[in-house]
Amino acid sequence: MVTYTKMKTNMREEAIIPQFAVESFKHAFIEATQSNHPVVFVRHGNIVKQYRNGQCAILKDVTAQYVDMQLKKTVLKRKAKREALV
Repeated sequence: MVTYTKMKTNMREEAIIPQFAVESFKHAFIEATQSNHPVVFVRHGNIVKQYRNGQCAILKDVTAQYVDMQLKKTVLKRKAKREALV
């Protein structure tokens, strides 16, 4: 079971979390490709299996499975609280 620790962070530290995630993913991918096992990932809409020698095999085309999400372009407004005068 994984336990999570609450940490106090400031805005600057929170801003670099995505950078840490990208660097960690790159490091893990390099480590995986250097192992003796093939690595499976998606590149340019294809599921690709890459072997240690760098040879790649396309397993499946998944471009039809991608869906563009339509984002709502509305601005949420909060109602101001009004106290009734008694």
